[in-house]
Amino acid sequence: MAVIHELSPHLADLIAAGEVVERPSSVAKELVENAIDAGSTRITVEIENGGITYLRIADNGCGMSAEDAPVAFRRHATSKLRTEEDLNAIGTLGFRGEALAAISSVTRIDLFTRQAGSIAGLHLHLEAGEIQTQEEAGCPEGTTIVVRDLFFNTPARMKFLKKDFTEAGYILGVVQHAALSHPEIAFTLIRDGKQVFSSDGKGKLIAPVFGVFGKEMTANMIEVPTTERNGMTVHGYIVKPHAGRANRSMQHFFVNGRYVKSRLMQAAMEEAYRNAIITGKYPSGALFLDLPLSAVDVNVHPAKTEVKFSQEKPIFEVVYIACKNALAANDNMPHLEHKEKEAPAKPREDNLTHEQQRFAIPKPVDPKPFVTPSVKPTPIAPVKNDEEAPDLEDFLVSIPPKAERPRSASSYLSAPRILQEEPQEPVRTRMAQPVEPVTEPTPAVHMPAPEPEDEPMVVVPSVSAPEVKGKPQILQPLDAGVRVIGECFQTYIIAEDKDGLILIDKHAAHERILFNKLRAETDMPQQQLLTPVIVELTGEEAAAVQSQIADIRQAGFSIDSFGENSFAVRSVPAYLDSGDVQSVISELAEKAMNSRTTVPDRLDDLIHTVACKAAIKAGKPTTMTELQDLCERVLSDDNVRSCPHGRPTTVRLTKYELDKMFKRVNQ
Repeated sequence: MAVIHELSPHLADLIAAGEVVERPSSVAKELVENAIDAGSTRITVEIENGGITYLRIADNGCGMSAEDAPVAFRRHATSKLRTEEDLNAIGTLGFRGEALAAISSVTRIDLFTRQAGSIAGLHLHLEAGEIQTQEEAGCPEGTTIVVRDLFFNTPARMKFLKKDFTEAGYILGVVQHAALSHPEIAFTLIRDGKQVFSSDGKGKLIAPVFGVFGKEMTANMIEVPTTERNGMTVHGYIVKPHAGRANRSMQHFFVNGRYVKSRLMQAAMEEAYRNAIITGKYPSGALFLDLPLSAVDVNVHPAKTEVKFSQEKPIFEVVYIACKNALAANDNMPHLEHKEKEAPAKPREDNLTHEQQRFAIPKPVDPKPFVTPSVKPTPIAPVKNDEEAPDLEDFLVSIPPKAERPRSASSYLSAPRILQEEPQEPVRTRMAQPVEPVTEPTPAVHMPAPEPEDEPMVVVPSVSAPEVKGKPQILQPLDAGVRVIGECFQTYIIAEDKDGLILIDKHAAHERILFNKLRAETDMPQQQLLTPVIVELTGEEAAAVQSQIADIRQAGFSIDSFGENSFAVRSVPAYLDSGDVQSVISELAEKAMNSRTTVPDRLDDLIHTVACKAAIKAGKPTTMTELQDLCERVLSDDNVRSCPHGRPTTVRLTKYELDKMFKRVNQ
């Protein structure tokens, strides 16, 4: 008796359906792609019960003739491929000829279709892949497919489906991806009789971006201008670094108009955000890559959501450069926004008269914050179109590596150092007087002039010298039109310009300045210690330091083994205090034990640690001269808007927002 036998056509269709049709969203995806390939300008998707019992796709495309419609439901029947050569340049979303056959084998289908210029259309009714009814029908131009009772003949598959709301969410994702990739098509999604998504189809990408990402995220997005490199182009929208999310669920990638899941494009985009986004957050956005059809293979996955590129490095470079230049061209200084909820007026319950209310003791109320800062790290230096992107091989191993660092010959020690000078007197600054336009002369009033001590002052405490009374020092505005007022909480610099107030985190800003300098040095400058510092570590820490001792030396340390589990440090980076050596080496050891990053990333981590330890400490007093010098350096360098860990260094509160808080303008 023969053991090997040929499967029946129906069983073969069920097996194919298991690959193509996983859930209602799979059906919606295949039918929406067919509608797009048919040249539609308007596509409507309607579902009930999450698409399990009812799913309708209506389009105004080219439609099908009475001869073609029955053939379309046969396996491997398609109008999109003719020869073997066509597989090398697939330009349509569908091409295998399996979708309609697979869908019809596990559902009940009604098809209504009519070509342009035809008097009558065609109606087909199929169950389990078999045509039950074929007749003429009156219907609009285009194609309408109604799919009912998914998996009615394979009930075992039903247990793998989720709740109706969850399945409807998957279908919403399909429609949103289609709207993003084809903004020239108007999409509408109706769920249980209610419209939940729509796009206008006017061809502007910002419209579907707004519909997919929402108002708040779209307000924090920047456009990626069309970037061309090696015959490929990239464009789209990405979020500003401060708007990172805790996951990658809002990353959407498209290749030649097809939604794909590309680890390569994801890695390139995230590399562009390195050192600008907060650690643990991920960027979001929609990126569109267009390249020659022969350079990509889409026939590698049944769902066609994965593609294979003939050359990966050029893809990585063009995506990386496009994203990084978009970030560099954007002003990411955070703005503080005043969002005040007006509570509805409540009638007084005590029935007090107007005179009684004047003298009544007000009831205490709970204090509430009146501003909500929004965090926005700043731009990264732009990349020239002929500049090479970071090494792809290292990036795909684990975390995207750093781009090859440009090494400059600038002198590290020649840079102005913030903490060099210690003034002997505290700086007293006369409080800024409100600037009001004077239209009429005011009469002179003869009053005794106040003593300097009686005038309002802002006192900045000094580290070493006692307070000295004297004439207040008037600070001159900065060259850029910014005046330093002082600092608050011994942590934040307060400055003003013509547009409003600027707050600067002095530790984060100084840390970024040092990080940029250390990272740009070819040979890390060092300072020799008078006596070596012996650092004692645990066995695990010592082994980790020994394994990465070459990187630690490259970061500016002269370190050698000094007996069991101890090291002798003879020189340290120039900005690092000798008292921090023990803590820095311990921290480097901990990072070495937990790090699995590539060599360029490990060196960056070391530089992060050195810069953090050497920077001005929050909570410690700083002289006004140092504050002014640091403010000048921060505001004159666009690459100091975030610390190396992605935290913002600078935020802004505009004069308009201040006026709104004090009710000086109509909101």
